[in-house]
Amino acid sequence: MPKIINCSARLRNFVKEFGEDIFSCDNAVLFCKVCGVKVSAEKKYNIQQHIARGKLIQQLNIRNQQEKPKSQLLVTGMSMKSSFNEELCNVFLSANIPLTKLNIPTFRDFLHKHTKQIIPDESTLRKNYIDQCYTNTIIKIRDFVRNKNVWVSIDETTDVEGRYVANVIIVNHWK
Repeated sequence: MPKIINCSARLRNFVKEFGEDIFSCDNAVLFCKVCGVKVSAEKKYNIQQHIARGKLIQQLNIRNQQEKPKSQLLVTGMSMKSSFNEELCNVFLSANIPLTKLNIPTFRDFLHKHTKQIIPDESTLRKNYIDQCYTNTIIKIRDFVRNKNVWVSIDETTDVEGRYVANVIIVNHWK
């Protein structure tokens, strides 16, 4: 009869096998510390494929070149996200620059050259960072209008494709 291992034990075994400096787990998720992403741990092959990826190797090389002091990683229920990726996403959204611009090779090379960071794909930012940027923006708006008198004007219209659009104006000055 085959030996049955629960999920958390299997993840801990993978962390030991592939290295605690590369992977960590929180008994439910296998997390790559180098790339800052969740790794599918359904099969050992998935982990081996992740290790063979060029991005992981590049990040390890950059890490070795910079020789930063080691910091302790606290693993919680959520995976640790890259602050660079989050800031990059926030800058693009704030400047109204489409994330697809990250697909332009010369632009990617320029950013990599001057930041010494691996530039994420647009899909990585879209899947992992836009929600946090949205949440942060909503929090800023709520903090800005909290405990203030506001005047709100809402206008509904349609755009050229027939979609409904609501325009909201909030003024916080009373004279």
